[in-house]
Amino acid sequence: MDNLLESQVKAGLFRIFKDRFNINLNELGEEYFEKSILGKDFQLSARDLLYIYFDIKKEFNIIIPEEDIASGKFSTLKGLIEMVANQKLLDKVSV
Repeated sequence: MDNLLESQVKAGLFRIFKDRFNINLNELGEEYFEKSILGKDFQLSARDLLYIYFDIKKEFNIIIPEEDIASGKFSTLKGLIEMVANQKLLDKVSV
């Protein structure tokens, strides 16, 4: 994955989590990137996933594939970063 793209995606996701949930992801270590965002560390609810879904669509101007959600990519920060970056790459290729 492109490091610049990954950095841009992280910055956007960090902004979403800060603005929406007042969670500063910059203060968390890399080990949190593989933890469930619905788990005790983040304490987000299923409803919060909807907010994240729509915030990601708006922030990155992408369509999130249903299979990415069903496969569990939508449940961790690492998965979110990979999912968004892959969609941005696909958008570049299809232009």
